[in-house]
Amino acid sequence: MKNFYTVSFVVLMMSALSACSVKTTSSNPSSANGTNSITNTGTGTGTGTGTTTTGGIVCDGINNNTSATKCYYKNIPTIQVMGVTTANSGKTIWTSAGLDTSISQNQFATDEVFNVRIVPRMAIKSNQAVNPSAPNKSCNHMMTKIATKLFVQLKLQTKEEDNAGSVSGEVATLSASIDQPSTVWHFNKRVTASNLVLKVITVYSDSRCQQGGTGYCPFSDIPLNNPTNATYPTECVAFDIQYSTDNTFDLPGAPAN
Repeated sequence: MKNFYTVSFVVLMMSALSACSVKTTSSNPSSANGTNSITNTGTGTGTGTGTTTTGGIVCDGINNNTSATKCYYKNIPTIQVMGVTTANSGKTIWTSAGLDTSISQNQFATDEVFNVRIVPRMAIKSNQAVNPSAPNKSCNHMMTKIATKLFVQLKLQTKEEDNAGSVSGEVATLSASIDQPSTVWHFNKRVTASNLVLKVITVYSDSRCQQGGTGYCPFSDIPLNNPTNATYPTECVAFDIQYSTDNTFDLPGAPAN
């Protein structure tokens, strides 16, 4: 009987020690409660692609659950222009057909939607204007800071209209202050089997108004210093073009038309 009580005591002591020991848990903190603690907070690049997140695509911080898989396009380099000479008045200042091959012309292909807006920027002295009045004519550093608002007209044509030199096409008229997006122009559908062509045909600023020429307010032609002489810098202005198509999210902002 003594041995029986001794063995029973040992068994009871071992059971108590086992109950007090620390239990091992998983090393993964998210698996302890059966949930995933990883959060996807991606943002759109604005260069034609969006970032997938829970609930849709993020484009400039805005969730959109439509079938679109790209942000609106804003990868066209900033366009810098100077005043237009009398000889060049009425001529195209800039055209998407002349873009560098690093930007695909397929971006301008769409079945229904083509919406556009501008964002005026501060001109940079070291940047070349797309429409120099004389070869290598430069932009004046001081004069790039005069304009505070821009007025821009854009024309949309089919590739066939552009190749034929046609004057037809819908014209968008937009204006905005520096670094502020304009309202959004919604172009009518243009039937074409190829890409569309977007052109800048008019650029005015409030420069003359800012210099005290009230008769030129709110917008007038950009002052051009010694148009045919490349050694005299002149005023320049700059702006971005942003647009949306069938394949992208629409541009945010109030409609212009």
